Amino acid sequence: MDIFYNPGEKIKVTFTDDQTLIGIVDHWTSANDSDGDIQELTIKPIDGELKDQLVNFNENEVSTIEIIK
Repeated sequence: MDIFYNPGEKIKVTFTDDQTLIGIVDHWTSANDSDGDIQELTIKPIDGELKDQLVNFNENEVSTIEIIK
């Protein structure tokens, strides 16, 4: 799954365990630049107990990602 999104984009991430997070993309890490040759994405959630913290996850943890306009 390609999880490249531009910094500043607002997205909704649904994880493989059905939890969701809505946040702003901070940065993307290519498979070439990460451990295990898998893409990673870091977002800053806009609400909930993780609000304003950086949350990093990899492509294997994600079910779907939607851009929120």
